[in-house]
Amino acid sequence: MTDSDYFNSEKALNFSGILVIVLIGSLAVYAEMDTWLWPLVAVLASSILIGFSVFLIGDDRSQKRRIFWILGLLITLFFFLVEVDFVAILTIVWVVQAAELYGPRRAAFLALASITVFMLSQVYHNGMENLFDSLISSVLYGLFQVFALSVVQRGIRERTLREETALLNRELIATRELLSQSTAQTERVRIARNLHDILGHHMTALILNLEVANHRVKQNISIENEDSDNKQGNQDTSEREKREYKAQEKVEQALALAKLLLGDIRSAVSELREDDRINLQSSIEKLTEDIPNLEFDVDCSAAPPIRSVQLAEILLRCSQEAITNVIRHSNANACRIAMTESRDLCVLTVTDNSSSQSEIVAGNGIKGMQERVAAIGGSLNWEHSVQGFSLRVKVPLGAENED
Repeated sequence: MTDSDYFNSEKALNFSGILVIVLIGSLAVYAEMDTWLWPLVAVLASSILIGFSVFLIGDDRSQKRRIFWILGLLITLFFFLVEVDFVAILTIVWVVQAAELYGPRRAAFLALASITVFMLSQVYHNGMENLFDSLISSVLYGLFQVFALSVVQRGIRERTLREETALLNRELIATRELLSQSTAQTERVRIARNLHDILGHHMTALILNLEVANHRVKQNISIENEDSDNKQGNQDTSEREKREYKAQEKVEQALALAKLLLGDIRSAVSELREDDRINLQSSIEKLTEDIPNLEFDVDCSAAPPIRSVQLAEILLRCSQEAITNVIRHSNANACRIAMTESRDLCVLTVTDNSSSQSEIVAGNGIKGMQERVAAIGGSLNWEHSVQGFSLRVKVPLGAENED
């Protein structure tokens, strides 16, 4: 099952919950139509429907919990107002949502509590003489709840496994991208060193030899010019001078070409060394691919050049943990990851638009980030505001990041 298939099934489940509330509410109003309670039952059924719809639409987890308990109170009132026992189906919808909010263990306790409340309402309506029938109805609906909880728990477990598998896959791809860049960087440095140490050395020696040859040619021409001035010139002397001047010209051309070639080699070496930056944005983008319901904006345009593999790995792991925290512990639908430079520091900022104002407790993920950053003399801090949650990592660029 793909992520899109899962979210379609989740929408179908939510729609079926709304449909169940509509049907139970309509049947309850119809059952109480001949009594004075039917307007109150209609208002209560409408309130449950509206509350459940708001519960499904809402993003704030604390707000959803408040609505959840209000729904529980409304359903309890519904039990004692309506005599028919099919209203217990409402508790199944309620307990299914409890599994999402509080986990399977607490949901099981809430299911037991809802069964007890339902049985008390049946005793209230039918009297103690029908206690056995009330007990049978309660057990029957309790089994339905157990089945519903089992199905929901299996769905939650499968979703968790899919998310963990997708996360591991993204981490693997990002690590492979970083390793590929590190290997390419090492190869570029090796080629640059070979060009500088081998070709550069040989070209320098060649230039020195050509300069010596050019100097000697000039000396020979000067000596022969002096001899030709002392003697009477002839045609052979003129031809020899022409050949010597041509030889000097060729030596000077070879010297100029050698110097030009040495300059080109040095430029190539400089370009190779300047091109040894690690493209961290590409690796971070691999971590954010195919994450549903969360839009990422990765901006490393103002980032300093990262050449140290250790520094790049620390920044990548911090980004990875921050992304995981946004997915698992926030209700954000947008996240921005930016990297900038500030006074020989590389600053990584991860900001989301989560609306939850609950206190942040450092878990193993944040502690792991703090240990990584502290190992190279950096710092990590976070803040929660009205705009959302922001995590900031500052690490020194260090000498190992220089050319």
